[in-house]
Amino acid sequence: MIPTHGSDKIHKKGIIVHHLEQLNEYDFTTPHRHDYFEFFYFKKGGGLHTVDFKEFEIHDNSVHIVAPGQVHQMQRALDSEGYVVLFELTALNPPSAIESFLFEHICMSAEELNPTFRFEVNLKQPLNERIRHVFESYKRAKPLDQLRLMNEMQLFCISCMEHAGEGGKPVESAYLSFRRLLRTHFKINKKVKDYAEKMNITERTLSDLVKQNSGKSVSEVIYTQIVMEAKRLLRTGITIKESAYALNFEDPGHFSKFFKNKTGMSPSDFQNHT
Repeated sequence: MIPTHGSDKIHKKGIIVHHLEQLNEYDFTTPHRHDYFEFFYFKKGGGLHTVDFKEFEIHDNSVHIVAPGQVHQMQRALDSEGYVVLFELTALNPPSAIESFLFEHICMSAEELNPTFRFEVNLKQPLNERIRHVFESYKRAKPLDQLRLMNEMQLFCISCMEHAGEGGKPVESAYLSFRRLLRTHFKINKKVKDYAEKMNITERTLSDLVKQNSGKSVSEVIYTQIVMEAKRLLRTGITIKESAYALNFEDPGHFSKFFKNKTGMSPSDFQNHT
């Protein structure tokens, strides 16, 4: 069963920072999910990090972002070291560009948007200094330290944004607006016309927008969102029937047929697959 970690503690404290030195509660043998952000910085790598069922190696001098709702599993090497910063988006109080960057990770799975950032050796010292400032500010907890925490984490995000910019063009704001709508409504609205109407554009315009930004049709993106959430639900230990109704399918048989058509395996096979 995948535990879901709530944000009550994060909501009260704003931003929480933990030093990952020895293996601890952040190293799970089973997948789990959160309703807040986890921002990992690894000074020394080693091991594997699985996010939304996709494996990523843990490298020295790297950042891994786990967004709310994503399923992940950390299997660090014994001698690895790093930090994890826990926060809700509102606690970071980010400017619009950083908010959009983080929201991309909420809207898209790890298959669509790489959640890891591996930095060059020449950036190791400044990044290590930055995470040290983050940790020390958290430990001191003086009146201005929460502001310092916010500023340092925003700078970390900017470094990731610069790194991501080297890999391809930025996501268009209109496409991100569509993905935000999709994340909110995909359990109920599964048709192209639903989103075209919400965005007050034609289906053709929406189709062109989505194709230019993802290389897929609108229906493919909608179905990808549904399938990813179905996978997350099926690994939580709830039944296929409960998963079907959670995603607003009329009956479990229709859900099973849809899932097998999109993934090549039945929901029960997926649940039993390790």
